[in-house]
Amino acid sequence: MLLPREKPFLSGLNSYYLDVEKFIQHLQGEIGTGCLYGKGADQELMVYFDESDIVRGLTQNRGEHALASEQLDHILAALRQRNFQVSVYYLDPDSIFFWGQLPAFRRAKERLPSSKVSLPDLVFRLNKKDFSGFIEVDVKGRNDCAAVLFFHQGQRRGGSYYWGTGGLSPSDDDYNTLLAMLQKSGGSYGLGYFISDPVAAPPAVEPPSSSEEAAPEIKPPRLLLEIDQAVNEFIALYLETGRSKNGLDPLLELRLKFIDFVSIYPALDPYGKACISHADGSVTFADDEVAKAGAEGIVDCAWMVVEEHKLRKKFTASLNQLAAKNILRAHGIEPER
Repeated sequence: MLLPREKPFLSGLNSYYLDVEKFIQHLQGEIGTGCLYGKGADQELMVYFDESDIVRGLTQNRGEHALASEQLDHILAALRQRNFQVSVYYLDPDSIFFWGQLPAFRRAKERLPSSKVSLPDLVFRLNKKDFSGFIEVDVKGRNDCAAVLFFHQGQRRGGSYYWGTGGLSPSDDDYNTLLAMLQKSGGSYGLGYFISDPVAAPPAVEPPSSSEEAAPEIKPPRLLLEIDQAVNEFIALYLETGRSKNGLDPLLELRLKFIDFVSIYPALDPYGKACISHADGSVTFADDEVAKAGAEGIVDCAWMVVEEHKLRKKFTASLNQLAAKNILRAHGIEPER
């Protein structure tokens, strides 16, 4: 789940001692608008509320998608089953419905260090791609996330900052303060990408089905594993070339290109599962359908980085060692430029 970064209005409460329905009614009278967050051993919950209504209630089991409803039934059911550590955040009336209606999202698996890409540069790249989502910004020296910046179609909508109030400040002064902190101390970024899939509703209770069970989906076996092997050999030579230049992180630059050109090569979407990128830079394609398109995108993106950093001559020489050239060419992918 995604939390506001402002200091909680209340914290350190235990759900065992709370009548949550009455507690929320009390909060509606005391602070008006906000959210109640509960953290359990393997489940989280959130309730967004305004002065008179429940805006949205969310529950999420570890490793699963969140379930959402404007009713509290699934929240109360969770509270009956386990204890939660409870915090309360104030969200001003201008931001409550923004927070309460956040779309479903995926987080990128890896964080980007500020030493490799500045926040303004990252924002510029995301703006060019009409990015809708958020950036979680960590600053060295803080134990928790310093800020969350929200974007809609590439435009910064506002941010939630640990020194702020209300949950969604549009102020350029707050953004510039964050930039100054990163410049002084450094930090890292985590990307969250809004997706079109709606947040699921809690399942209705249904009677047991018949003894017949649906057959599990069987995926066809991979036939084009040679593409994976060939493109991984290409990536290894690209990384070797890139690391020969001081200050260049070729793997990071390649993954940033995946983000830049995700509309052209959707198979390389870092938030999807079509192409799994491993820590050593190698990739695994989910199926044959995306393998060719993904491999072509990787070769193109790698060459973009090579050209930008004036490594063409060195990389061309390295490709003389590429034993899998003919495999790539057989699939219409030209490894040399």
